[in-house]
Amino acid sequence: MFQSQLSVLVAGLFGLQMAVVFAILQRTPGMGRAGLRSWAAGEVLVAAAAGSLAARESLPDGLSLNLAGLLMTAALSLMVYGTRRFFGRRGGAGMLCLLNAVVLGGTAYLDWAGAPAGSQVLVFALARIYLPLALLRIVAPQVPATRGTGRLAALSLGLIALACAATGAWQAAGLTVAPIHLATQVPQEAFTILHAFGIVSLSVSFALMAHDSVRRRLEHRASYDDLTDVLSRGAYWAALEAACKQAERQKRLLTVAFIDLDHFKAINDLYGHLAGDSVLRHFSGLLRKSVRAGDIVGRIGGEEFAIAMPNTTLEQGRAIGMRLNTLVRTTACPSEPDAIPYTVSIGMAERLPGEGADALMRRADDALYDAKNMGRNCVSTQPVDRLADMTRPVRMHVSRAS
Repeated sequence: MFQSQLSVLVAGLFGLQMAVVFAILQRTPGMGRAGLRSWAAGEVLVAAAAGSLAARESLPDGLSLNLAGLLMTAALSLMVYGTRRFFGRRGGAGMLCLLNAVVLGGTAYLDWAGAPAGSQVLVFALARIYLPLALLRIVAPQVPATRGTGRLAALSLGLIALACAATGAWQAAGLTVAPIHLATQVPQEAFTILHAFGIVSLSVSFALMAHDSVRRRLEHRASYDDLTDVLSRGAYWAALEAACKQAERQKRLLTVAFIDLDHFKAINDLYGHLAGDSVLRHFSGLLRKSVRAGDIVGRIGGEEFAIAMPNTTLEQGRAIGMRLNTLVRTTACPSEPDAIPYTVSIGMAERLPGEGADALMRRADDALYDAKNMGRNCVSTQPVDRLADMTRPVRMHVSRAS
């Protein structure tokens, strides 16, 4: 008896610790509405259920087991709801509330009607089958959709949920199907203790998923520009250097585009800095629509952006630049009272053998300077033979959208 009381107390302490973990994770920026509060509340209920089991000798017969069953049903319901919120799913609260009401009402009715104690336990066992399977249904699609630690945590949570459902099925079978020798040898309170440890194990896996989400959010904030949601200067430069090394190693092409919003200072002066920010966000949206999968997009600074296009010739890059130039020119930034028209100038260069990121971007910058000298709102491409003879004047190819 002492060992079983000690076991449930350990489960309760773990539950309280996990409640603290979820409370801390919930305070992380961006995680306030991720369902962690529901998980923290569920862990508190698990601790309360463990306390009622530990004090069963001081409570009337059956009350401790029923109270623990009700608390853990509510706890797992909160966790299912929290998991739905974590993955951006709405709804489900009404069904979970109805389930808990049915469990509570059914338990109270069976107790009032003087039904055998096994009837009440069966109600909890059925809930212990349904709720873990509901959790598994939410988490299972996330296993192939995530990677790294997040995938392992989702897989672990799904397997533990399946084990919890199997334990509930084992308990229900022992109460309804006879004879099941193994099930009849296990006391009903042992199933409740196993369920408590199962819920705590679920919370550990979910905490790992939440931690992985926090880590990815922080990595995104460190690598992406807050205003435009493209790579920041440092992250873009690191990605470009890696792309140059890969192109050199695999003997593949790489073309870059250096983009500048024309007369951006005039936009700020005329419409205000908030409107200027709107133009930057609007352009970054058009930019993301124009590039292909695998292209690298970054904000170099202010109104300057860049694209690195692996496996792309200069002519192919120029076609992409022309489409972007036309799209920007024909799509004004929505604003009140009037939309804000703007244009861009683009300079492009194709990587030469042995050329690094600095030299490549410098040549694209030279092409951009030429586009500005030609009146802006155009695409300028620098021939790949410029480095072949630095003493010979180089003729830029300037394209202007009609």
